[in-house]
Amino acid sequence: MTSESTDPKTTAIVEVSPETKALVEEQMADEPDEIKQHMMALVEAIKKRATSQLETTGEMTREAYVSVLQQAKETLNKTESFFHDRKTSLEQSIDEIEDTANQRWESLVQDMKEMGDRLDRAISTAWKILTEPSEETKKSDSSESQ
Repeated sequence: MTSESTDPKTTAIVEVSPETKALVEEQMADEPDEIKQHMMALVEAIKKRATSQLETTGEMTREAYVSVLQQAKETLNKTESFFHDRKTSLEQSIDEIEDTANQRWESLVQDMKEMGDRLDRAISTAWKILTEPSEETKKSDSSESQ
């Protein structure tokens, strides 16, 4: 339904919804038709403005939501990259520690082997000295054999 203002300077065509017309007729039953028409146009203009602002707000909210999601994704990627770098660094440190431990273990085993060889030679030499006949025993053995 269309309504026109009777003021020739401000002629406006506004489409009035049945809900607006019913509301104005109910609330302003005793008012003249011209005031009712202006009120209906005003209510429709307010409704349009509110709808437009809601749509704009919805777009802004959607844009903000998308922006926040993009920022979260970037942060997640940075965090993932950071933790990947930390993991790589930690793995390198562990490898270095394992290499050092293996080198030290091999060195310890070699030292123990050398010590064992020395002890073996010392024990063999000591046994040889303990079990070889003394000079007196050699002299007495040689005088008996003559």
